[in-house]
Amino acid sequence: MKSKELKVYNIPINERFLDSIDAKPAGMLVLMMLIGMALIVLRWGMVFGISLIAFSSVCLLFMPQDVLMYFYNDFLILYNKANRENCVLIYYDEVASWYYSWGASADYLYIELVDGMVEKIEAFSKTLFEAKMRTYMKDKQKKVLK
Repeated sequence: MKSKELKVYNIPINERFLDSIDAKPAGMLVLMMLIGMALIVLRWGMVFGISLIAFSSVCLLFMPQDVLMYFYNDFLILYNKANRENCVLIYYDEVASWYYSWGASADYLYIELVDGMVEKIEAFSKTLFEAKMRTYMKDKQKKVLK
C-alpha cells in the first residue's frame, strides 16, 4: 500500500493540484457582496446592502482558508487532522469505495481502502463532496441505506 499518513513537507508533489475542497465559502461570499451592491444600486435596501457588503468583505479578508482536500492526477490528500502538519495521501487505485454520511451533529465523507482501512473527513456539503469524488473516483461510490 502506498497510501499513508505523512508530514505535509513529505508530500511527493511534482505537479500542481487539479482541484480542491475549501471550507471557506468564497463563492457564496462574493455572491452576497454582489447582492449587496445590487440592493444599493437599485435603492431597495441601503442599510441591508451595506451590511451584506461589510459582512462578506470581512469574511473574505479575515476568515482563514482551510483546504480539506486536494485532488491530483493519481492521488488525493486529506488535511482533516487535528495537527495541520500531518495529512493523509490516498492513491485512487487503492480506494475500494467511498460514501457520504449525514449525521445529526456533523457530516462525514468515508473513504475505504482495499486493505480495510477507513479514512473519515468531516464534510459540509453533500453536493460538493459527491461531485468532486465522482469526478476522480466515479466507479467507487458505495450506496449506503439509512
